[in-house]
Amino acid sequence: MNPWDIRADDFPTHGSLHDRLLFLLRYAILASSSNNSQSWQFAVQGDCVRVLMDERFWLPVCDPERREWHLNAGCALENLLVAAEHFGFGHRVDYFPDAGNPALAAVVQFSPGGSPSPHRPPVLFDMLTLRQTSHRLHQNRPVDQAVLATLQSGCVEEGVVLRFYSDRPMRRAFSSMVVRGDLLQFADPAFRRELSVWIGLGVFGTPWLTSQMLKLLVRRVNIGRTQSLRDAQLVISSPVMGVLATTRDDRTMQVQVGQVYERLNLAGTALGIRMQPMSQPVEVPELREELTRLLSPPVLFPQHPFRLGYAAPERRRTLRRPLEQVLVPS
Repeated sequence: MNPWDIRADDFPTHGSLHDRLLFLLRYAILASSSNNSQSWQFAVQGDCVRVLMDERFWLPVCDPERREWHLNAGCALENLLVAAEHFGFGHRVDYFPDAGNPALAAVVQFSPGGSPSPHRPPVLFDMLTLRQTSHRLHQNRPVDQAVLATLQSGCVEEGVVLRFYSDRPMRRAFSSMVVRGDLLQFADPAFRRELSVWIGLGVFGTPWLTSQMLKLLVRRVNIGRTQSLRDAQLVISSPVMGVLATTRDDRTMQVQVGQVYERLNLAGTALGIRMQPMSQPVEVPELREELTRLLSPPVLFPQHPFRLGYAAPERRRTLRRPLEQVLVPS
């Protein structure tokens, strides 16, 4: 079964709690993740779901500080909570509850009789199977301030700050950082090797033969200039750039940033908005310092830059590992 083809009508209303929690996890695996790495695992234990991070899918060259690894877990966690609230579950989340197991991002305890949180309107559930990361140029159409205000209202986690930038000078500054990030990253053979592995796995939804050709190209040729030109066009086409930042730079904050981004992405999908992370400014240390200065004052830690605007949907769905492959014994 295609993981994207999940139907809410198939929810096992009269099944065991274990079966119902497994059904919720079918939505969690549809979350966004850096390079579509899907670096999550789950364990169901009684009335709890353990959200873990799988080190086999960590990208150490691209993400040496594990920032995106933590963000990925937050995206999956948010999908899980949105689905849980739709099916009437209450929940309590404990972040990194086991000091001896840093891969355990969260434990979620579920209870019957819950209701949707104010920042998770019911429409978000319908978007779980429709959300896509956009890799297209955005249309020449401004994003209304009322739309941005709706998205802003979804950022409720204490210590997480969401900022939008629509003025041309700021967008050009972002474009400059993205271009320099591409040039620096693709000049590094280790970065190209790591990226080529993921491309070869077909995680971006390209046909097998195309994936293998791109894998060889990326590994052997520095395409930084070509990629930077494309990414610059993407940023400049976008009417708005967004940045999620935090008042503390720790792993719990990063998981919560992932939750907020996934929530924004779902809300944006309902409004016709398409989003794409543009992570170069936080993956390259000197550029992250530059972005930090751009956000200040006050002093904030940038975690997740992204672009947003209106665009046609992608032609293909990215691949998803089946739920059975990301379940681990409880």
